[in-house]
Amino acid sequence: MLFSEFGLPDFLVENIEKLGWDKPTPIQTLVIPKALEGADILGGAPTGTGKSAAFLLPVIARLSLEKKPGVRAIILEPTRELALQVENVCQALIEGYNDLSAGTIIGGGSREIERENPSSIIAATPGRLIEYIEKGWLDTSTVQMYVIDEADRMLDMGFRDDVAKITRELYNRYQTLLFSATLEGSGIEEFASSVLNDPLEVRIGAGGEEDEVLPEELQSRAYYAAGDPQKLKILVHLLTTIKGKSIVFVKTKDRLQRLEASLRRNGFKCASLQGSISMTERKAALRKFNEGECDILIATDVASRGLDLPDVTHVYNFDIPANAAIYVHRAGRTARAGAQGVVTTLVMANEIGFLEKLERYTGKEIEKRAIKNVCAVFPVKDPSAPRQSEKKRSRASIGGNGGFDKKVKDEEKKTHKKNRLRDKKNKGKPDFAAKRAKKALRAKAKEQATKSE
Repeated sequence: MLFSEFGLPDFLVENIEKLGWDKPTPIQTLVIPKALEGADILGGAPTGTGKSAAFLLPVIARLSLEKKPGVRAIILEPTRELALQVENVCQALIEGYNDLSAGTIIGGGSREIERENPSSIIAATPGRLIEYIEKGWLDTSTVQMYVIDEADRMLDMGFRDDVAKITRELYNRYQTLLFSATLEGSGIEEFASSVLNDPLEVRIGAGGEEDEVLPEELQSRAYYAAGDPQKLKILVHLLTTIKGKSIVFVKTKDRLQRLEASLRRNGFKCASLQGSISMTERKAALRKFNEGECDILIATDVASRGLDLPDVTHVYNFDIPANAAIYVHRAGRTARAGAQGVVTTLVMANEIGFLEKLERYTGKEIEKRAIKNVCAVFPVKDPSAPRQSEKKRSRASIGGNGGFDKKVKDEEKKTHKKNRLRDKKNKGKPDFAAKRAKKALRAKAKEQATKSE
C-alpha cells in the first residue's frame, strides 16, 4: 500500500514524498484509514514503528477540510523533546499549506511567544498546558482533535490527574486518538475507556513490554576493556575508523562531561544531551546532530527512548545500561525503518556476565571482538571450572549459621536420639484416650459399689 492510496490531500502526499517516506509502516496502514473515517483509536505498538505519522496524517487531513480560527488540535506528550519532535514533523507535513500551523506549549518555552502566536496544531506537555487552561490563556472550545501520545509513560510519570483534567476541558473535541508503546500495565486500558468513545483497538504484536525487541538489521558487538582509559582508547579508534552518525551512551551527567571533554581533545566534534540542561541547549544539541554539524551525540538515557534521531548508524554503550530493557531502547536508536545499524558495548571484567543476560533477554548473540594493539580478547571461560554455585563454601556459609555448625566431611551428621523411659520399656507413646476410658470405668464401678452398700 502507498500513502497516495489513503485519500490524503495533495499537499500532504507531496510533503510525504519530500520526506522520503516510501510506504506506510504496519501501524500507519492499520490506523490511518480508520482515523480518517473519524473513529477514536486505541493504538499500541513498539517504539520506532511510526506512531507519530499515524496520528499526524489523519489530524492534518481532517483539519484541512475546513478553515477555522483558534487551536484546533492538541497533541499531548510526556516530555519537551517529544513535543518538539512532533512539532518538527508536523511543520514538514504542512509545509506550503498556509491554513495550518504547528507550535508547542512546553516547559522551558517562552509563554509570551506561545500566547501571542497560537498555532492550529499544538504539541504540549501536561504541566504547562494545565497552567494555560487554569489561567484562561487557551480557548479549549475550538479544539476538535485530541491525541494522547506515549500514554504509558505519561501515567508512569504521574500525569494521570493532569491528563484527566485536560481531557475534561476539551469537551468539544470531535475525535480522540490514544497511542502507547504498551497497552499493558499502568492502568492504560482503564484510563482509555474513560477517554475514548467506542474506540478501534490496534496493536502491533502483543502490545506489551515483550514487544520491545532489537531491530532486525541490527548487529550487536562488544569489546573488552580494563578500565575507563582503555574504553576511551577503543571508542576513539572506532569513531576514527568507522564513519557515520553515532550516539554514545553514558550513565551519569558527570561522566558525560568528562567523556565529551576527552573526545574534543582528540579532535571530535560532539553534541551532548542530558536531563538537566536548558531548553535552549537541548534544541541546539539536537539541531547540530540532526543537521550534520557534528556526527557524535553523547547522551544519558534521556535520549534512549522517544526521540526521533534520524540516520543514526552506530550506538556505543560507553557505560553498560542498568538493565536489558534499557539496552534495547538504546540500541533502537539505530537500524530504524529497515536500515542497518550497529550497537557496540564496552565491557569490563566484572560486567562480562551482563552480556550473557543480554543475549538471553534479546535472543541474539553478541559478537565479542578485539582490536590489535588497542584491546585484548575476552577472557576464555574454563569449562572445567566450577560454577559459582558449585564453588567450595567457606565454613561461615555452611548451614547458614555463621560457621558455628561443625563441618561434615564424608559422613552425615548423626541424629541425636533421646532416651525415654517409655522407649526402654517398649511402651511407645501413651494412649491418653484409653487411659481416660479406663479412668471412667473405674469411677463408674466405684459409684456402683457405693450404692450397693
